[in-house]
Amino acid sequence: MIDNNLEVKAPGVMKLFGEHAAVYGKLSVAVAISMYAKVSVRKRKDMNLKIILANFSDFTSILDKRTLSLVYKKYRERKGISEYISSVSGIDRRILPFATIAARLIGEFGIDVLGNEINISSEIPMQSGGASSAACSTAFTVALLKLSGKTLEDSIVLDIARDGERIAHISEGAGRIDTATSYYGGYVSTASGGRHEEVNTSMGIVLINTGSKKSTAETVGSVRKQYEENKEKTEKILNEIEQCSIRGLEALKKADLREVGRLMYEDQKLLKELGVSSDGLDRAVEACRRNGAYGAKLSGGGGGGMAIAIHKNPEMLVKATEAEGFVSYLAAVAFEGASYYLKK
Repeated sequence: MIDNNLEVKAPGVMKLFGEHAAVYGKLSVAVAISMYAKVSVRKRKDMNLKIILANFSDFTSILDKRTLSLVYKKYRERKGISEYISSVSGIDRRILPFATIAARLIGEFGIDVLGNEINISSEIPMQSGGASSAACSTAFTVALLKLSGKTLEDSIVLDIARDGERIAHISEGAGRIDTATSYYGGYVSTASGGRHEEVNTSMGIVLINTGSKKSTAETVGSVRKQYEENKEKTEKILNEIEQCSIRGLEALKKADLREVGRLMYEDQKLLKELGVSSDGLDRAVEACRRNGAYGAKLSGGGGGGMAIAIHKNPEMLVKATEAEGFVSYLAAVAFEGASYYLKK
């Protein structure tokens, strides 16, 4: 190992365009934001792996080599994510994403992660559409790789980090754009399975917490039902959402924030038509419009949670939305993702 004490940060992620359409193979665009999950590591005196989840009242689990070997055996033999999760006994569900990542690094790549204490924390609001779990899994994976001094291809690192998301969301397809954006930083689209876009546009971002949200599985399932019952109508909406993504990405490359914002409002209108907005999201978006935001919309699965807005004076928008009863946060584009630590 080249270092026994280090810290890795991975940014949160907000969706600018293309939610739900991405499920059907259409383009979506995400941005890394300057709110972070953090993983700090220090050496232990024994050869166990200690994981501390700071956001769960310092919930702690200690894993030994035998346990991680059994986890990897179950992972390798899995027929599906649900079956895998139910087959692993003795490990808390909150720890399993990280235990799986560690077990895979040991079993598949021979990377020794034992003998360390790892503290995982996040300032990204949880279960609100900011990809807190993806940032935690990405930071955890990068920290263990950095400790080992070994190098893996980006695509492999991302696939390992996605195991955390697959387990957290009980879906083989989960986490593709979230982990890629947290890993690369900046702007990422779903093109080519998760492509880092060459966009250098900065912008003032405001995140608005509109309250509790439905699970992504629930909102995705609702759209799926609509698609099955009226494919033609739903496909038309999804295609229009994709057009917002395509045109929005071009506007980002030109740093045309007024056009970016206009397309965000258009995307929100279409997502509302799909039924994945909420009263809180609708009120937050209208508050942003009244207060001069370039654009605002839901982020992620919808059904509540965070809205994202861009504004020439984000501090003013924070005050305006908080005056209407929301909890709001300032953010900026995080151009450095967790992969930065592997290049140091």
